[in-house]
Amino acid sequence: MEKTKDNDMLKGVNEDEKNGKISTVQLSLIMMTAVGLKNHVTILPHLLPSAKRDGWISVLLAFGLIMIWCLLLFYIHKSTGQTNIFVWVETNIGKAPGRMLSIVISICFASLAAVSLKEMVVWTKVSYLPVTPPIFEIILFTGFCFFLASTNIQTIAITNTFVLFAVILFGFFVAIANIQFKNYSLLQPILEHGWSPVFSGMIYPLSGLIELIVILFMQQKVHGKIKYKVFALNTIILTWLILGPLIGSITEFGPLEASRQKYPAFEQWGLVTLGRFIEHLDFLSIYQWLTGAFIRVSFLLFLSLEVLSIKKPLNKTILLIAYSVMLIVSNSFSFSDVILYYIIKTIVLPVTFWFFLAFSILLSIFVLFSNRKKRRSSSDVQKNAKATVQTE
Repeated sequence: MEKTKDNDMLKGVNEDEKNGKISTVQLSLIMMTAVGLKNHVTILPHLLPSAKRDGWISVLLAFGLIMIWCLLLFYIHKSTGQTNIFVWVETNIGKAPGRMLSIVISICFASLAAVSLKEMVVWTKVSYLPVTPPIFEIILFTGFCFFLASTNIQTIAITNTFVLFAVILFGFFVAIANIQFKNYSLLQPILEHGWSPVFSGMIYPLSGLIELIVILFMQQKVHGKIKYKVFALNTIILTWLILGPLIGSITEFGPLEASRQKYPAFEQWGLVTLGRFIEHLDFLSIYQWLTGAFIRVSFLLFLSLEVLSIKKPLNKTILLIAYSVMLIVSNSFSFSDVILYYIIKTIVLPVTFWFFLAFSILLSIFVLFSNRKKRRSSSDVQKNAKATVQTE
């Protein structure tokens, strides 16, 4: 009877683990929405003034570097056995380093969620709700994100798949509808001001693409093997989400006017017309932005809990409430749009890149140390076995 009960319990645990996992396709779709919002919207206002018409070269160079960096991510993934990366650090390196790193990453994700929420609220006030008090938008939006983040990764994946279809459809629509206004000769001359603007602009696409490290933090939630092509494919998709609106802005408005725009991706919707009598279709971009912000903030809140490996549901709920209150309080302070632009450009984007890069290097050092330790222990075991055989 006891064995039967134990088997039933193990079966229940395995079923729960299986039900709490998603496929690599679903993970890629979440990345397309959550990280894609940053690449599609947040990066352009900072990349265009820095690199101007050569911004696409900055993106391609960043793409090449990230593809190489993904080899490091894949190496870490293979060595950690698709377990929770912070549990692996606690087991193989030490409990204190593992807990400290998980807390830092959790706060980092919550901070990124706050920045994304702030940017969405500012854009909402500027574009279509100038009179509505921002606090109502903040509380309402944070409430929706709280409820989605309090579920599980499968619910987030299903919700994302449901809303992403229209986002992709509208994206192709605006790209095709504006072909008549695009002048690709505006992409020339190439390297008009040399390589300096190109290199200075690389930090912004790198900051967006570096968030691919999220795949490592989600590896325990993915059923099936994560191959290198998953990292590569996600890199290609996220790079295209930068290149598409970037080239569109330059070819439609010119590099000078595009660099002056606060939201270049949004401004492209102002050109869309269907025949002579149908225009002002920029309201469709509201759905794109709100959907992207909703999935991104919810997913970041979910990650901020997931990395801590909290087992008790009550503790998870309490921490999620605390992070949600932090989002509301931090976004309640009103300050100039110019200050927000400066903070994102000089602090948020560069720090995000260097922080995640340093974290990936630290993880690779931990993996090398652990692998070397295992090889030494296995060689010691073999030596002891040989010595025992010789003695006998």
